[in-house]
Amino acid sequence: MDFFPLYDKIVVIKIEAENKVGNIFVPINENNILKGKVLKIGCGKLLENGILKPLIVKKNDIILFKDNYNIEKYKENNIEYFFLKESDIITIIN
Repeated sequence: MDFFPLYDKIVVIKIEAENKVGNIFVPINENNILKGKVLKIGCGKLLENGILKPLIVKKNDIILFKDNYNIEKYKENNIEYFFLKESDIITIIN
């Protein structure tokens, strides 16, 4: 599936969280904070004055974001795609 996100939309796939550190199992995150990989980004945020502001996030960045009611999702072939705005991203992980 190939997506072409518009403006400040970002296409992300969820990275399954590892719930084991060594031989110790860690509880799954209960805050609905997900780890994801950026697949595609739009051209930028359109400001009120008509200027297009480039996005900070880039393709292949690993991010944390909160899964909430305003996040749009699409599932195909057991892959769940998330459509976010840059403002939905909590942090970029190095």
